[in-house]
Amino acid sequence: MLNKNSMIKPLTQKKIATYTARLLKGYNSIMAHDDNIMSFRFSAYGTLVLFNIMESYYDNKHITSEEIANSIDYKFGSRNSIINLIKTAEKNKLITRITSKKDHRQKYIVPAKALIDSHEKMIGFILNLENKN
Repeated sequence: MLNKNSMIKPLTQKKIATYTARLLKGYNSIMAHDDNIMSFRFSAYGTLVLFNIMESYYDNKHITSEEIANSIDYKFGSRNSIINLIKTAEKNKLITRITSKKDHRQKYIVPAKALIDSHEKMIGFILNLENKN
């Protein structure tokens, strides 16, 4: 049973407006000029691919191209488009593939340092902007 002090406060219209403005400013500044992030930001499925890769990295979990493709609803992009985007990211050295020690058929995706740095810059900007308003 949740106690009254641990319940999440509902978002107000003003708070949502603040978050939306923060995202808009971030997309129009840092993210618009970072080629690493822009490699994924051209489509909804690209953004989802990026977030899947980064979530697995920060959670210290392994993820494969197939797992990413299977986690993204077909309404956002086809399996083939998702796999091609991952291949392009690898070609552009934004990710690498590490072979599983247990199953050599499995290739885990790991973000390159440049992509990690770009992602952290983007997230840092979005999270810290509220304190600067």
